[in-house]
Amino acid sequence: MKEESTINKNDQNQVTDFSNLKLQAITNVTKQSGYFEINYQNGLTARLYILDSTTFRLYIDPTQKFQEPEQSEAGLHAQIFVKDIYDSCGMNGASIRATNTGWQIDTGIIEINLNRNSATLGVTKNGKTIFQEAKSVELTNSLTVQTLVDCNSNYFGGGTQNGRFTLAGEKVEIVNTNNWVDQGVASPNPFYWSTTGYGVIRNTFKPGHYDFDSASNNKITTAHEEKRFDAVYFFADSAYELIRAYHQLTGRPALTPVFGFYEAHLNAYNRDYWVEVNSEEKGAIKYPDGKYYREYQPKDLPAELKPKSIRETLNGEHGGVSYQFSARAMLEQYLEHDMPIGWFLPNDGYGAGYGQTDTLAGNLKNLAEFVKFANSKGVQVGLWTQQNLAPVDPENPKPDDRDFEKELVAGVTALKTDEAWVGHGYSFGLNATQSTAKMIAKIKGDQLRPFIITVDGWAGTQNTSTVWTGDEVGGEWEYIRFQIPTYIGEGLSGQPNVASDMDGIFGGQNPIVNTRDYQWKAFTPIQLNMDGWGKNPKNPFAFGGITTKLNRAYLKQKSMLLPYIYSIAAQATFTSKPMVRAMFLEYPNVPEFYTNLVRYQYLWGDNFLVAPIYQNTASDEKGNDVRNEIYLPDKKQIWIDYFTGQEYQGGQVINNFAAPLWKLPVFVKAGAIIPVAAATNTPQEYFNLKKMRQFVIYPSGTSNFNVYEDDGFSAQYKQDRYVQTKISSSLRGSSLTVKINKAQGTYAKFDPEKTTELNIKTAKVPGTIAVLIGSEEVHLTKAENLEDFQKHDNCYYFDQHYLTNPYLAEFSSNLEQTFLRIKLQQTKVCQDEINVEITGIASTAVPVNELPLKNEALIVPANLTQNDQKTTSNSITVSWQPVPSCDSYQLKIDGLLYSNIEKTDFTLNNLKPETTHTFQVREIKEMAASYWGAKIICKTKKAVNSKKK
Repeated sequence: MKEESTINKNDQNQVTDFSNLKLQAITNVTKQSGYFEINYQNGLTARLYILDSTTFRLYIDPTQKFQEPEQSEAGLHAQIFVKDIYDSCGMNGASIRATNTGWQIDTGIIEINLNRNSATLGVTKNGKTIFQEAKSVELTNSLTVQTLVDCNSNYFGGGTQNGRFTLAGEKVEIVNTNNWVDQGVASPNPFYWSTTGYGVIRNTFKPGHYDFDSASNNKITTAHEEKRFDAVYFFADSAYELIRAYHQLTGRPALTPVFGFYEAHLNAYNRDYWVEVNSEEKGAIKYPDGKYYREYQPKDLPAELKPKSIRETLNGEHGGVSYQFSARAMLEQYLEHDMPIGWFLPNDGYGAGYGQTDTLAGNLKNLAEFVKFANSKGVQVGLWTQQNLAPVDPENPKPDDRDFEKELVAGVTALKTDEAWVGHGYSFGLNATQSTAKMIAKIKGDQLRPFIITVDGWAGTQNTSTVWTGDEVGGEWEYIRFQIPTYIGEGLSGQPNVASDMDGIFGGQNPIVNTRDYQWKAFTPIQLNMDGWGKNPKNPFAFGGITTKLNRAYLKQKSMLLPYIYSIAAQATFTSKPMVRAMFLEYPNVPEFYTNLVRYQYLWGDNFLVAPIYQNTASDEKGNDVRNEIYLPDKKQIWIDYFTGQEYQGGQVINNFAAPLWKLPVFVKAGAIIPVAAATNTPQEYFNLKKMRQFVIYPSGTSNFNVYEDDGFSAQYKQDRYVQTKISSSLRGSSLTVKINKAQGTYAKFDPEKTTELNIKTAKVPGTIAVLIGSEEVHLTKAENLEDFQKHDNCYYFDQHYLTNPYLAEFSSNLEQTFLRIKLQQTKVCQDEINVEITGIASTAVPVNELPLKNEALIVPANLTQNDQKTTSNSITVSWQPVPSCDSYQLKIDGLLYSNIEKTDFTLNNLKPETTHTFQVREIKEMAASYWGAKIICKTKKAVNSKKK
């Protein structure tokens, strides 16, 4: 961005006393070349830039220099914005006029109202106030504060705010606390937005403190620790449009390469020593040779043990028993255990490096040999860093220096930055990821897209990097619990690419928690196995037995859904729709979806609803549990249990949903179209499947899905080098039409010759099937069995044993579903449209929670009362008298239906202190319901402290 100097200002007009500077009355507003100038009574001047008809920037600088924000330290050049925020293009369509109270600037879409006496700013749109300052901006020697009127809005953003996705009523720190627990902040972002219809980005690298009406006084305050006020405001009508506007200003999210969606393994394979010990010794780990060993960092290794210790290596070059301690051996273990893995970081530890020679050139050669080995297995290699990416003395590099440009030449394709390098983040962290991206472009051009992971993000980080949520403790439910809303909040902060450590980097030793973490994170973007720091090895096969089998099943599940995942990743990049989506983004008219009532569930793209197991609700010793309070939206929508095919009616909150250890509660929408692939263990195996495309269709009404693909590796997608295919489904009565449009676009090495497979959910054998490929009618033969179907093209098979995840088959006998399967010949997908007409589709829903008919003979439960002893500041417990022979109960809470309640008490969690809620109860028996009982009004207690769960 360019730096502007003062126009027509003299040094004597600078304001230097910041002790308590409030903006006094506005004396004049004039249109200058490139901005509007605002003059205040105390001699201060501000500039208001119109960037376009819905975006403006307000800059108040008492020094009158109007420079770029101060970097976190000298020599940094981080840029928050990709859009020129000095741009004067929007000025051409803007006009100014005097009003009775001051001045109004009209952009053609919004009106910016400047009040003369109060020196405040407000914005109206279509006659409605969207944004209003409660008082003028305050500037002091240490802080600038803006105070706004809260119009009962909801607020989102702020970056990695652990345990939170909605900010209304909260105080949040725009500070990198490096405190990776609930309420901690890893990657703050000075960006927030309001459902009133506006967003704000503070153009600063200084820590901030935001208060979204925590005192319930209808005031919002946002403060940063600096002597200037610089903010960009933008206005739109929907959440997606506001997030998109943020991306237009600060950069589109980077598209994660295909290998990034496979699990990664990270450890330090060039530093530590291993000593053989007995199995009872603390820290003893069993290795493939059947013996037990203990790991020591160099500083902790007793001198007497060094002669019999074995040092780790990348390539196992010493052979013999030492090979099992190499990075190569660990990679081989993944594949031997039939575990998906996409990338490997072999130096993830302080002082680890990637070679043991006495020169940097020798160590780079060692790295290149490991890269060659990993690539031969279909896996990519990344590096971790806690230091600068170039030698301090390039002419005389030290063996433990880093030279990222030469590492790229050696074949490295990813980089993970650590807080020891990027400090507390702010411009240091942002500068690091932007500099890394520039290095990649310098060495690789557009042949390699930047894949960078940082723990210290800021506004604009999404353009070059993903974020991971920090070093957290595994083996504890708390770790899963607070990460779910954290992931949701990341997407609402404009960062769709989020990662975390599988079952934490530390702790562990709890196979149930380990499995539950693997389950839900199979429906998230990026998974990191941070090995070498926990109480047990951090890999998916560490526990063996059922835990290993289930972890394998869910990693395989993710690989099978990769065409869908990559398509929703492209949505996040190009249309600003997060992969992990807050419920309200797709269902904006449900008030509860803006609150903490739904912070433990989310939408995975367009078609999946995921409700992770995040606590022990009613678990047995084997981990078989239930999940309560799953909000299924839209009473006209049918939601299908992804693994069993059981159907549920929307518009309800279901409870006591059976979640045995093998099962993650995942629902797919009726009407969904899901592109899938065969299970794979590496990205190379996935690319080898590109000759076949597969779709799973859940017929209901009319729906469509755009499948996205590119080369999965390069940055050429930024030059529109990609292919999109629209597939649509229309069910009328029992007749289904499936249309696959011609693929649009191309990319390097794109092969348009593909076979097509359709898997269509239906309860019975269809009547007729007619297929057109282009204008040619294709005759289908009936396959007698699955083996016959798999061998031939242009055939169909009614599969009564269809499994969405065959790796779970041994854990339940209730997984088989009925699908019509159609396989079509290879065709040029860019030239030929495919139309399939099917009659006799049986898709009438039979939801297990169908709304019951009223039966006046049934008994209305009596004595619905609030339990004051169990009620807290964040929950309300109610109870009622039991009804004999009752199947279950339903509650109506604030007008929302809660079903399948088995006990005679119920606790509603995740509420705000001192809020009132209404409750009613009725009996359910044999799919009939009693009348509703009398409504009672309950209230949560006053908050005891500020920390909430």
